[in-house]
Amino acid sequence: MKMKSAIVFGLVLAVGGVASARTDVKAKQQQLSENLSASKSNLEQYEANLKTVLSNIAETEKALKTLEKQRLAATKQGAQSGKDQQTVEAAKAEVNALLKAERDKALAEDKQIEELKLALARLEENKTKRAANIAVYEERLKKVETDQAGWGERSQSITDLEQGLKLKEEEARAEKKRLLAKKAEYEEEITKWKKQVRVSERAASNFSKVKEQ
Repeated sequence: MKMKSAIVFGLVLAVGGVASARTDVKAKQQQLSENLSASKSNLEQYEANLKTVLSNIAETEKALKTLEKQRLAATKQGAQSGKDQQTVEAAKAEVNALLKAERDKALAEDKQIEELKLALARLEENKTKRAANIAVYEERLKKVETDQAGWGERSQSITDLEQGLKLKEEEARAEKKRLLAKKAEYEEEITKWKKQVRVSERAASNFSKVKEQ
């Protein structure tokens, strides 16, 4: 953002007589007019800069809110992942218990086949059923163990997402801090140039009165 060159202020009025002052009044009025024009131009530029900074601050705050929502969602997802993992662990324990129970029953019924010849047909049928159950539970166990292996990767992915969002949030906060500093700088400049405009206007008005005398 370019600004016009600084204006050298200060006029030296000779006290040696009205005729001499009138001789230089046009040149001094021209200088005052140029100073006033430059001051107004700088004021307008800094006011435009302030509008731009305010707009950037608003956009940064929107980005911060979005990042915060995303980070909270990622944290919530991580908590849910932990609960789901506990559910998988409980399911694995349940399947192992069922599998053990079925295997124990199969062993007991094998002994009963030898001990109870009269119940052989029924026990054979039960044995077939237990074998089918074992196959089903073993298949379920494989699936549960596969799901369990995937939780590690998913947890790492969630951790990476949280770290990435945290980094973006820190960058956005740093940008906001920079913009706020720039805002303060422009506001200070605007105050200075508003004051200078008033000084230039008063000086121009005083020389105008001198010309009229």
